[in-house]
Amino acid sequence: MKTKAIAISTGNIIDPVLEKMMQIKDTELKDQARKNAKHFAKRNLPALDGDSIANYIGEIKAGYEKLAADVFHYLQPAAHFPEAKTDADFYRKKDEIIDTEIKNKESQNNNDQYEIHDFNPNSIPLRVLFAVLATLIITVGEILFNTKALQVTAESMLFALILSICISFAVFFASHIAPLMYKVAKNKLQRLLVISVSLIFVIGLFIGLAILRSDYLAAHNVHINPFFFVIINLFFFIVSTLLSFFIMPLWSEIKQNLIQLKLYYAIKKRNKEIERLKKEREQIRAIIMERTKLRIRIAHHANYAADRIRKMYWEAVGIFKTTNLTFRSDGTPDCFQEILPDPDINDFNYTVIISNTEKL
Repeated sequence: MKTKAIAISTGNIIDPVLEKMMQIKDTELKDQARKNAKHFAKRNLPALDGDSIANYIGEIKAGYEKLAADVFHYLQPAAHFPEAKTDADFYRKKDEIIDTEIKNKESQNNNDQYEIHDFNPNSIPLRVLFAVLATLIITVGEILFNTKALQVTAESMLFALILSICISFAVFFASHIAPLMYKVAKNKLQRLLVISVSLIFVIGLFIGLAILRSDYLAAHNVHINPFFFVIINLFFFIVSTLLSFFIMPLWSEIKQNLIQLKLYYAIKKRNKEIERLKKEREQIRAIIMERTKLRIRIAHHANYAADRIRKMYWEAVGIFKTTNLTFRSDGTPDCFQEILPDPDINDFNYTVIISNTEKL
């Protein structure tokens, strides 16, 4: 925790009620000063020699002292500064809580960032998307290619289309499952087994489709060897399989990606929370600063009012002297040259300390 002095621009306070109260009281006291001066002048008071002006302006002096007391009671500057300590304690505790929370979240982010390192959240999803889309395009082609052939099984075109979709998607999934199984195979024998089973499955399926397609074409007087259709379907399957093999990630990679993706979004969420906490801390600081400015304005206004009342007092004493000399004819009392007694009007003394938390 660092404590440093900063400049606070407080502005001014204009209180019409207080201004009116001071003007009315000042006018009354100055009228009273004229009245008293005339009254004492009729008796040639103060005396020319050895007298004291304090004996004749006590009522005026007391009136301005009471005005100052009324002003301080109205503004009550001393009542505001104990609240400042409460605000400062609240801010300090709140700041410590927020700072601890920010540090904890930043520490968690550092740990998670170390785990994911240079993780790219779009890498694995893009690979999966590209592989699926590429093989899906081939699958759509196969669906259209096989639908006509399957019409020999029934008269309905819709039934043939549905059957073609089911068969084509079975080949679609086989083209992705076979490369995955090949990649996780532990030895050469297992890899050969995956290749053999996959080829036996799809070749058998393609032979059946080729025979149906040949029968369909034969019904239309077009005779083509089923072998060519098997080669075409097998070509599509091999292309799909190779795309999946080189592009599609392993299950372990997908699982690892999900774990890292969870950490990635957790970091993003904590970063947003850290920004929110920092803004909250700045808002609290701004509130405390505004309240401090208001208290300083009140204190400044109280001292400014006290200074004005002292000047009003000197003016009233001056009016008393001038009026007294105007209405007497025996000369000027020597006490008019003495140092006038100061009114019992004290300034409000205060100290404001604003603590700013900074990282060293």
